[in-house]
Amino acid sequence: MTEQPIDDQPLVTFLRQHRPAPPLPAPDLEERILAAVANEPAHKSQYRHRRLWLVPPAIAAGVLIATAGHRLLTPPSPNRAEIANLEAFFVNSWDGTFSDSSAADTAFEPFPSDSSQSE
Repeated sequence: MTEQPIDDQPLVTFLRQHRPAPPLPAPDLEERILAAVANEPAHKSQYRHRRLWLVPPAIAAGVLIATAGHRLLTPPSPNRAEIANLEAFFVNSWDGTFSDSSAADTAFEPFPSDSSQSE
């Protein structure tokens, strides 16, 4: 259930009627602000030069990370013995899919058919 909104209009009206007057600003406030701003040195150009020296090291670090990452993530190329071993494995495993299973290999033999499973 949602609550009904509270009618705050009488309170708002009362606070507006009885609010205090804001204090008057100091007569020389504007001159003091402008003098303080004029005495401050311009920092904008100094900050640009301070951050500019970060660009070349950042580019160098990015190139270094990209090169190292490529070398670390690229697998080494296999030598001739590994390729021959892999080809022999593929040939043997492919030939085994078409030939009859041996008597020693009972893992892939079908379940015996019995009448208890066909209920």
